[in-house]
Amino acid sequence: MRKPKNVDDYLELVDQAMFEVGDLIASAEYESDSDTAFSSLLPELARIDTGLKALWEEIKSGNYVIGRGEDLPFMEVVAQHREQLPIAGLLDVINLAHKRGLKD
Repeated sequence: MRKPKNVDDYLELVDQAMFEVGDLIASAEYESDSDTAFSSLLPELARIDTGLKALWEEIKSGNYVIGRGEDLPFMEVVAQHREQLPIAGLLDVINLAHKRGLKD
């Protein structure tokens, strides 16, 4: 996974993650009738989705500061369900830039 070099790259990664989470939510909703482990992640996926959308809005508003030194709020969900989340690596890259900034 490539590290973002500028705000546009970062926003592109957030867009990609929102798309991927949307797909995971759709899959989990489809599977909700069959008692699978993935469908049980629906509340956690919704939390990640909400967090990504809020991040996207903050970036687009121009009020976002990259390099805040703290994890994104939904990263505790990622940590708890890392093995079940095929996009954990993408979310890690987004979170790392959020914490450390774009220069590393």
